[in-house]
Amino acid sequence: MGLIKDDSRGQIFSLDILVALIPLVIILGMVGSDMDNILYLTQNTVFQSSTERVAADAASTLIETSGTPPDWEQSGDSGVVGLAKYDPGLNMSVENYLSPHKLNALNETHMEELLGPNYGFYLKISRADDKSILVRSPIGTYNDSAKNIVKVERLVTTSGLQLETSLEGLIRATGKPKTYETNFLTDKNYVESYDYYVLVINRGYNSVIINVNGNPVVPHDIIKQDVTEHIELINDTYLKNETNFLDNIVSVTAESNPGNSMDVYVVSAPKGTSEDEIDLNNIKVRNCIFELYVWVK
Repeated sequence: MGLIKDDSRGQIFSLDILVALIPLVIILGMVGSDMDNILYLTQNTVFQSSTERVAADAASTLIETSGTPPDWEQSGDSGVVGLAKYDPGLNMSVENYLSPHKLNALNETHMEELLGPNYGFYLKISRADDKSILVRSPIGTYNDSAKNIVKVERLVTTSGLQLETSLEGLIRATGKPKTYETNFLTDKNYVESYDYYVLVINRGYNSVIINVNGNPVVPHDIIKQDVTEHIELINDTYLKNETNFLDNIVSVTAESNPGNSMDVYVVSAPKGTSEDEIDLNNIKVRNCIFELYVWVK
């Protein structure tokens, strides 16, 4: 009597299925109505991931390699650009130490070739201590209206201009004038591409003679006690101009009262650089912040 009739069992089973399908139908309806948003979010995630990878790869190439070939800034043949200083003695790149020569040669075309035509970019390098931007930076134009801008930030070491050699803290205690010597390398390509300057920071010296390969660059009557800084362009004909790198000898002979001091720097700058840029702020090597922004055009 209390048993369910056999022909009623199918109805109960069908009712269970219908009840179970209600939530599924609701979920499918919600998914269908929001499909555009889901596709957009999926596509956006894919683009974001791809852009992040492109930006990270580009940053690593720039700061960890010297490029192909490693002297691309001189040869003009930039298969792949890289900014890391190249050590010919070790035949390797110095990672995170950016060459000012390479940085000064980098342009928007190089960046477009590195990233590809589908990406916009903005590259800025600034000093870590005072946040001032290096000369010839930034490269590119920041697009604040672009979506999904990816930023890659790294700590690097570099300077605005290339310091070739230096003699710092030159002090004459007593006796005859003392001669100090240092050297720097040049070849034909470098002499054709760069101007070389002597920068003197004087603290009390009243006479100095600075020669390069025996040729007078700073005559003895230029530096006086009241002259605290002096810049002098080195005549190209004084420099070694061969196909191989050769040493240029810098000699500094100075006279002063005991306790006075002087710093002498040799700086190379791309042809056409203003003398206003030849200063300690641009030649001192220091920690800098490398910032690369990349977005899909």
